[in-house]
Amino acid sequence: MLIGCVDRKWMPAPLRLAALLAGWLFLSAVWFVPSVQAHAELEKATPVQDARLDRSPPAVELVFNERLDPAGARLEVLDERSRQVAGGKPERIQGGTGLKLALPALGEGHYTVSYSVISADGHPVSGAYVFTVGNPPPATDAASLDPHVQVGHEHHHGSAGGGLTLQDFLFYASRVAYYAGWLAMAGLMLWSLWRKAPAGLREVREKWIGAGSKYALLATIFYVFFQLSSLGEGEPLSEWGRIATSTTVGRLYIAELLLAAASLLLARLGAGWRIAWAALALLAEAWSGHAAAYAPVGYTVALDFVHLAAASLWCGGLLLLLLLWRSDRQEAGRFALAFSRWALASFLVLWATGIVATLRFLPAPNYLLYTSWGKWLIAKAALTVLVAVLALLIRRRLRRGRLPQGALLRADAGLMAAIVLCVGVLTYQNPLPANEPLYYHQMGTDMHLTLRISPRAPGTNTFIVKVWLPEQTGRPKKVELRLQPTGRPEFGWIEVPIAPYQDPEPDAFTGYVKATYQAEGPYLPFPGKWEAQVRVTDGQDNEIVRTTSFRLY
Repeated sequence: MLIGCVDRKWMPAPLRLAALLAGWLFLSAVWFVPSVQAHAELEKATPVQDARLDRSPPAVELVFNERLDPAGARLEVLDERSRQVAGGKPERIQGGTGLKLALPALGEGHYTVSYSVISADGHPVSGAYVFTVGNPPPATDAASLDPHVQVGHEHHHGSAGGGLTLQDFLFYASRVAYYAGWLAMAGLMLWSLWRKAPAGLREVREKWIGAGSKYALLATIFYVFFQLSSLGEGEPLSEWGRIATSTTVGRLYIAELLLAAASLLLARLGAGWRIAWAALALLAEAWSGHAAAYAPVGYTVALDFVHLAAASLWCGGLLLLLLLWRSDRQEAGRFALAFSRWALASFLVLWATGIVATLRFLPAPNYLLYTSWGKWLIAKAALTVLVAVLALLIRRRLRRGRLPQGALLRADAGLMAAIVLCVGVLTYQNPLPANEPLYYHQMGTDMHLTLRISPRAPGTNTFIVKVWLPEQTGRPKKVELRLQPTGRPEFGWIEVPIAPYQDPEPDAFTGYVKATYQAEGPYLPFPGKWEAQVRVTDGQDNEIVRTTSFRLY
């Protein structure tokens, strides 16, 4: 070696030491291959990815191949509404190489495990996977809320030009008239419980119960007729009979007709029968609405029932106040003082149950902006705020011993009519936007790609990936499909286990080699905006990445 040949007397000791060190570093670099420390990898997961469990697991456990940095460990489990189901911090297990997160008792559903750790070499590692408890039903989407789908028909839209036809107008007018009569009659029945009602109020109430029952029957007949004509559009008349007798929607229409006919007897019956009628009428209406499509049905229907009862109490009381005002203003003033207290309680219940129900129907409040249902609901909420302002003005006058102004009462009645109009329209609108299958196709010189996701809804979906590579690069060595909710960088990628399959579609491209893959499973477990990433390694080890974004409702 050169270093060994140098005469030591010509090189001072410090220089000789530096030369020896440089030589050692040179030899190390040339002759020895540096060892590369591997990053942490997930070795074991409990429950395993894609597990289908009969009962809730007690905990989630992840074990890696090396120790983890305790300061950078994150482990969470999310339900189908993207909410964390377990609180607290994960416990370290297996000598610091694993994490354990205790779980509460989980109901049926798809659950997402998301983790992010830092390995001993300081490298961050993240990932996510899905497991299932029980046999959860499909997630509630726009199709499950469509009455046409519920009776086995396609949804027929309005005119080809998209405008409001006479048939559409009559359809919605019948709904508004039906709801007005239904709420007014149920409200009059509830006010029958007021035993201290003055004689003038009782007289007006009994008179209008008789008139209201006839109106309710007529409005219900028209309502059911137009509902059946819409659901049976394009079908023979015999289909109307099948809908009315063999579907839940149709049986509820029959029940509403029978209750409307029975209302003719209410003028001669006592308070107990009246309350029973009101309860059945409100229950039938709650069961025929959107609430019946959500789980648990008992909770959502009960919530809607309370909402309708509060609306009926306010509607019936305001109707009595207006009728009294026409006949006896002094009596109306005394009733207004009692009614204002109940109106305030009804208003608070309406807002509370309305907010809870909306949050139950929608994955997030911003969904109100995506549909006509949401926009009509916003309009209804704005009208109720105006009602609250008017109620405060009326109550202020009453506390000063002054009668409410007729203009205020007429404005209150006008707002009530506008709210009933909103309700009549929005109850037939869909709270959720419709999910449609994703079809993403991109051409390129290095690769053609097709990604299909169907039905593209929260829960189980079918995933198809088609890849065309240039013939000179050969078939792909590796194809991966990964999914991640956007705007949540802490959430790991969900790996979709796509596998090759024989594609019967003749979609070839000259000069390209085709490879097809598919998978099925709950890899889109909750609503929101998602990003799909396809990573392809071609025959020359070049990696090609394509991404696309989409939203689940």
